[in-house]
Amino acid sequence: MLKFGGRRRMPRRIEHFAIEYNLTEHCNLTCPHCDHASPLLPKKLARLTDFMRDLQALAKVLHARELRIVGGEPTLHPQLVEFLQESRRTGVAERIRMYTNGTRLHLMPDAFWDAIDVLDLSVYPGVHLRMSRAEIERICDEKKINLNYQVVDSFFLSLLNQPIDDPAVVQEVFDACKNAHVWSCHAVHEGRFYKCSIAPFQEQRLASLGIKAEIRDKDGVQLHDNPNLREDLERYLADKSPLRACTWCLGSSGPAVEHRQLNKADRQAWLDEDHRSIIAAWRPPD
Repeated sequence: MLKFGGRRRMPRRIEHFAIEYNLTEHCNLTCPHCDHASPLLPKKLARLTDFMRDLQALAKVLHARELRIVGGEPTLHPQLVEFLQESRRTGVAERIRMYTNGTRLHLMPDAFWDAIDVLDLSVYPGVHLRMSRAEIERICDEKKINLNYQVVDSFFLSLLNQPIDDPAVVQEVFDACKNAHVWSCHAVHEGRFYKCSIAPFQEQRLASLGIKAEIRDKDGVQLHDNPNLREDLERYLADKSPLRACTWCLGSSGPAVEHRQLNKADRQAWLDEDHRSIIAAWRPPD
């Protein structure tokens, strides 16, 4: 806090491009190599009180151009509209951006459409949408919502079942990661701020492999009861060191995996994959 003309003046907030918040960790689709591991995680819904507490704490020291509401599949949350409405009241971001697979858009009330500024709709091969593209475009045009409609037929293989043993490679993967450095996939999750949206879920995913890894409470910055939050965030965002989660990840530079929907046996096969040859073959992108 600074003194100015005999009065105390709060320092300017950190200006940031985007932050993400996961309303759900589970999804109604089972996409292979989803980088949030949603097909492998149990059903979990964010609590509105935690959401508000986290964003209000962050809003005191950081202002983002957009708040991204993500999952899992966020339209599965029964309080979705309340989350969207409260998002704007926090003042943490100028616009609200909603990410969805579109399978439940036909169930959304008017209040949903009134609460968002941008709709990112990912359409997957073989997945039927009850609401037509023409109808979605009509509503977005009427509500002045910026629509990003994209067909997604592949994912990056990001999540690894074996660790990257060479620290130099971990650093190279992190340096090349667009999630952290270009796309601003920076997440608020359970009282912490992460500069990678994958990091909050790595520990739980690895536990399903029988691997104990301390990641969630080691990566990121604690938002609450932190008198140095602004300084800690500035230092963290400027830090060029990889996160602990990066040891188990190829970020945005892994090989492409063709999209399909997984059954129970497929999900187990995903957990059983041996990624050591993929790690050995990895090279920094040009």
